[in-house]
Amino acid sequence: MERRRERERYARDLAHFMPPGMVTVATERRLAGDWRGACEAAMVDVHIDLADVARTYGAHHAARIEADLRGLAPDLLRRFLPRSEGLLRHSATVVLFRHEPLHSDEPRLIASLPRGGRSPRQAIALRVGHRVPEHFYDLPDWAWHADAVAARRWACGASDTRLPWHFPDGTPYPQGTVTPPEEGADRPAVFERISAAPVATEAFAAAGLHLDPTPRGQVYYWHDQEVTASLAELATALPTAHAEITRLTHRYARTRFATPTRLYAVNGTTVAEREEKLEPGPRAFGVPAPMDAALLRQGDLTPDDLHPLIHEALFPGRVQKRPPPAGHEPVPIRVRCGTEWHTVIATGGRLLTPHHDDAEIRREFVLAGLGGPIGGCAAAVRAWRSGAKPIPKAVRKDRQDLFALALHGDTDGLLARLADGIDPALRTPGGGTLLHLVAHVDHRRVLPVLLAAGFSLDDRDHNGRTPLHAAAESGAEPAMAALAAAGANPTARDNGDHTAATVLSRLRAR
Repeated sequence: MERRRERERYARDLAHFMPPGMVTVATERRLAGDWRGACEAAMVDVHIDLADVARTYGAHHAARIEADLRGLAPDLLRRFLPRSEGLLRHSATVVLFRHEPLHSDEPRLIASLPRGGRSPRQAIALRVGHRVPEHFYDLPDWAWHADAVAARRWACGASDTRLPWHFPDGTPYPQGTVTPPEEGADRPAVFERISAAPVATEAFAAAGLHLDPTPRGQVYYWHDQEVTASLAELATALPTAHAEITRLTHRYARTRFATPTRLYAVNGTTVAEREEKLEPGPRAFGVPAPMDAALLRQGDLTPDDLHPLIHEALFPGRVQKRPPPAGHEPVPIRVRCGTEWHTVIATGGRLLTPHHDDAEIRREFVLAGLGGPIGGCAAAVRAWRSGAKPIPKAVRKDRQDLFALALHGDTDGLLARLADGIDPALRTPGGGTLLHLVAHVDHRRVLPVLLAAGFSLDDRDHNGRTPLHAAAESGAEPAMAALAAAGANPTARDNGDHTAATVLSRLRAR
């Protein structure tokens, strides 16, 4: 990760996948022995009755499941779950089992990812069972269990003596430094070579795998583009892929695996375009390798910024002092307004125009509605509210960051951003308001804030959905009840002529 933009995106993703407030509360509850409370803090909906597990599978298995639950770090799990475009992969099933062997009729923890519609609530359903669908993921214990400290250190690319991109004394490599010759065969050196390989075939070879570049079947015009995207997705798992393929081979007594991509499959240690339908069973390349050491090297993260379990693995014996949640700093944005440059200010929940009062901005909107031109500060406000083009880059990023907090369930981060006021005219790319995302966060805390700010329970998105419809699409019944209690209309119909109750019943029937 030599490029700053790539590291910034990675750090931003970490903050979204594991919001700091979520990590703090989940960790406190886990350490106190409250695994159900830890799951609640990490948006993991638990559907487990240990007494029922004992009746169905026996007391021994129930005790083992309970032990795994006590070690479960649900906030860390969120980071390593399969994703697509940043969101949890639709309807994926994930096996969490840290014992060998695994028999087909043996109970295990099973995490089910969201099934909902456009942008479902990013919650995880946790159950116990032994039946899994034809295609699923199986995560190593370092990705979810607190006790897997040594394995987690290895997954991060560290040896007993040093971290990747760091000398044994802990000093990071200077920019441009390659692995010192005396360290050329250790685990960090392998990790570094995989990450630094200039082409895919070399990266796979450094990981102990063979990438066969031969196209299979009919080659369409989009083939090269799909190859590039697929290899980029597989590359995130490369530093741990060989070990994972070996683990899955032993556990499931097979050598052929599908991958998260549609294009590639694994046969032994060869990765090639598949010729047949997807292999049933677990997917190889199913867990991204943690790249925290690369961000530590460049100063993008400090040890205190790491997840507590990553910190424990990389810095044993060190006392971590996690920084308090950062408040939102106003963002000044320069805009060309007529013949002058003006500054608009993104305060978190609204865009201020110091050079114009609200009446001037409204007048510009009225003129634009009559067919007149709109530009300058008024255009920036319109772009911030709706995403309408042209939109300044800084305005677009500010909108994306705000909606990402809600989408990923960062209640603390969202409320901190909205503390200085909220513009009820703000719309998501789909035309909804923040009320359409209230099921993604702690609605008990966020809903009163939005209603007090003037958001309407009757606002519709581009598909005619009210906030009640949006909550129903995520199966978020507590949020639906809160919206109804606040006055949401249960008889409202979307563009498909469905009420929220119909949407919920259709979701349950899937």
